[in-house]
Amino acid sequence: MDDLLQEFISETQETLEALAGEVVAWEADPSDSDRLDAIFRFFHTVKGSCGFLNLPRFERLSHAAEDVLSDIRAGKRTADPATVSAVLGIMDRIGELAEAVAAGAALPNENDDFLIAALQAKADDEGDGVSTSVNEPQAVAAVTPRQGGAQSGPRTIRLPLSLIDQLMNGVSDMVLARNELSRKLRERTADPELDNVFERLSTCVADMRDVISKTRMQRVDRLFAAIPRMVRDLGRELGKRIDLSLEGGDVEMDREMVEMVVDPLTHIVRNSIDHGIETPEKRRAAGKPEAGNLRLEARQSGNQIVIAIADDGAGIDTKRLVDKAVSAGRLTPEAATRMSETEKLDLIFQPGLSTANQVTAISGRGVGMDVVRANVERIGGVIALDNQPGQGLIITLRVPLTLTIIPGLIVRAGGQHFAIPRAAVIEILHDNNDMLTISHVGGAKIATIRSVRHSMLDLEDVLGMEKPVQSGPRAIMVVRSATGTPFAMGVSAVDNHEELVIRPASPLVMATGVYAGMTLPDNGKPMLLLDAAGLASAANLPDMADDRTTRHSEERAGADESAEMVAALRFEELSGERRLLKLSLIERVEDIDASLFGRSGGQAFVRLDGRLVPVANGLHSFDRDKVCALRLRDDRSEACYPVAAVLDIVQMPAVPDMVAMQGVISGVAVIDGEHLEVLNPFALFAALPDSAIAERTQGRCLLADSQDGWTREILAPLLRQAGHDVILGLPADGAVDPADVVLCTDPDAVQAAEMIGCRVVHLRASPRPAGPQEDGSIYRYDQAALMAAIGGQRA
Repeated sequence: MDDLLQEFISETQETLEALAGEVVAWEADPSDSDRLDAIFRFFHTVKGSCGFLNLPRFERLSHAAEDVLSDIRAGKRTADPATVSAVLGIMDRIGELAEAVAAGAALPNENDDFLIAALQAKADDEGDGVSTSVNEPQAVAAVTPRQGGAQSGPRTIRLPLSLIDQLMNGVSDMVLARNELSRKLRERTADPELDNVFERLSTCVADMRDVISKTRMQRVDRLFAAIPRMVRDLGRELGKRIDLSLEGGDVEMDREMVEMVVDPLTHIVRNSIDHGIETPEKRRAAGKPEAGNLRLEARQSGNQIVIAIADDGAGIDTKRLVDKAVSAGRLTPEAATRMSETEKLDLIFQPGLSTANQVTAISGRGVGMDVVRANVERIGGVIALDNQPGQGLIITLRVPLTLTIIPGLIVRAGGQHFAIPRAAVIEILHDNNDMLTISHVGGAKIATIRSVRHSMLDLEDVLGMEKPVQSGPRAIMVVRSATGTPFAMGVSAVDNHEELVIRPASPLVMATGVYAGMTLPDNGKPMLLLDAAGLASAANLPDMADDRTTRHSEERAGADESAEMVAALRFEELSGERRLLKLSLIERVEDIDASLFGRSGGQAFVRLDGRLVPVANGLHSFDRDKVCALRLRDDRSEACYPVAAVLDIVQMPAVPDMVAMQGVISGVAVIDGEHLEVLNPFALFAALPDSAIAERTQGRCLLADSQDGWTREILAPLLRQAGHDVILGLPADGAVDPADVVLCTDPDAVQAAEMIGCRVVHLRASPRPAGPQEDGSIYRYDQAALMAAIGGQRA
C-alpha cells in the first residue's frame, strides 16, 4: 500500500504541475473540449484512487470538481472566470494535501467546505437564472493548440533521483579514469593496436555518458508550467490584461539547473506584470493595445540555455532610479552626472533600490533584483537588460546547460591548485602590466585597472596560506562578485583551462563559505572549486559601486558621455597593423603550435581538440613555433584568428568614429590618440565556410624500405603524427599519384623508385654524405629538412 500511495502522490503532483497551464488555456478557449476532457480525467482519476487508499479529503474535493466539470461538458454550465478560479482553488488544495502526504506531515486543517461552497454557490446562481457576468480583466495564455486524436505516450519507469545521480557520478569517474589512461599512453611508445582499442573504449564511455546525461535532462516546459497560472492570477489581482506567449518549451536542460532557475524566472515574471506592463487605461493613453504582451522564449546556444523575458510595458525609468540612489546616499550627484546609460541601468541590481513608489506584496523592479542576479551568477550564468523606456524591457538569462560539468580555470596559490568557474572571471593580467597599479589604502589593497578602481585580495591571505616567493609576475584576476561589483584577486599563476566535473565537497569544507565544491582533473588529484561570492564575503570587501563612475579617462573627459561604449580587445596583426575587435566575441586567447595550421580546398584551418576550425584571416604558415590566436565564437560558429600580440582591453564606441565598411573593416576608432581599424564581426563570420572542412593531405608517403626496422618503428609513426597518409612498401600495380612521395634509405632503391614517376626523398644514416651517391640526400634525423622535402620545399 505504501508503494501505491507514493506512486499516486507522485503522479498527482506531476499532473497538477502541467495542468495549471491547461486550465488557464481552457479558460481562454472554453470550446477546447480536449483540454476540458484532460482536466475532467484528472479529477476522475483522483476520486477513483482515493477510495482504496483511504484519502477522504482528496475524494470529497475531486468529486465536487468532477461534478462541476461534468455539468460544463453537458452544457449545463459555462466556464466563466469565477468557475475557473474555483476549480483552480480545488487543485491548489489537492496539491497542498499531496505535498503533506509525501512529506509525512499532518494534513493542513483548512476548511474544504469554503472551496466546495464556491462551486455550489455558482451552480445555484445559474440554476435560479441569476446573471453572474463578471467584468474582470483576464490574462490569456497563448498556448499552441494540441494535435487532434489520441496519442500513446512513451513507455516510462520511475527511478529515484539519487540513483540517476549515482550513475552520473560513476560515469564521470570513468571519464576521469579514461583521461588519465590517455595521458599515460601518450607518455609511452606508440602502439597502433592498443590505440585502436583505447579509441573504442573512449567512444563507448562517451556514448554512455551522453545517454546517462540525457536521463538528467528535463524540458524547459517544466519551467514554464506555472507561468500561465501566475500571469492569470496576477493579472486579475492588478486589473491588467496580459497576452502570454511561451516559446521553446521543448529545449532540454539539466534538472538541477531547472530547479535553480525557477526562482529567478518567477521573480522576473512577477515584476514584469506588476511594474512593467501598465493598466489598460494607461496603455490606451500611451497609444498601446489594452492587453500587454509578455513573451518567454528559451533556446539553446552552444553549451548555454538562453531564456528571454520580454514585455511591452513602460521599461525602466533610469532617471527615477538615479534619483532614488542619490536620495538613499548610494550615489553622489556629481557621480550621477558622469554615468552612462548602461551604468544607470545597472543600479537596478543594487540591494533595496526600486523605481516603485511603494513596496507591495508583488515587488517592483529593483526589489530583489540583486538576489536574482546573485542566484543566476552563482550557477555560472549572466543576466542582461535591454531597456527601451516607454516601449518595454527584455531581460536575458544565459545559464549553463548543466551544473555537473562547467568550463573552469586552474589557478595556483600557496603551492596548491584551485579551480574557479570561467564565467566568474572577467579579465586576467599580470602585476607588471602598465595598465595596473596596486596601492594600499587604510590597510586594504586597491587595484586600479585603466582608471577603474577595484577592491583587491590575495587568495593566499583569504585561505590562510603562505604566499610563495616567485621570480615571475603574479596573475591578477578581475572576478565578478555576488553584488555585480567586480573585485581583483591575486594568485601565483593561471595554469590552464579545462572542462571540470563538479562534485559536492565535504560538509566541513563547504562550511567555510569560500568553496562551491570539488573537482577531479585528469591527473587524479582533487581540487577545490572557489566560490567568488564567498571569497569576497570572507575578505570583507567593501561595496565600491559608487567609485565605478570614475572610469572615464582624461582623453574622453570632453566627449559625449551619452555615446554607447563597448569593451574591445586591442591587438597587433601579424602584418603589423594595430586593430580592435569587440571583446564579447572572443571566447579566449591562447598560444597554438604553428604545426597545427594547414590549408585544404582553399580554406585555412587549425586542428584543435580533434577537429578542424576555420581560420578567419586565412593565415596558415608562420615563421614561429607558437602562434598567439583569438578564439572567436558566435551562437553557432567557431573561428580562429592568429595575431602577433594582444595589447590590452579598451572601451571603444559601439559605432566607430569613422565608418568605412570595406571588407572585414567596419571603420576607425580613436583610442588614446591612436587611430585603430575596427574589425567587422559580421564580415568575419560571413566569410567562414558553411560546411565542415575536409582536411586533404598533399599526397601519400610511400616507404620503399618497408622491412627496415627504423622505417617501420621510427619514421612511419613520425609521418603519421604529422598528418601524412603512410603506405608501407610500393604499390604492387605501380599505381601512384604525382603528388606522392617515396622515401627510401637504400641508394639502390632510389633509382627504382624514380622510375615510377613521383618525387623521391633519399635518407642517409650518417650526418654527412659518405660519397657522391649520397649527394642530395637528407640526414634521416634532420626533421626540419625531412618535412620540407616532403612538402616540396628546400630546408
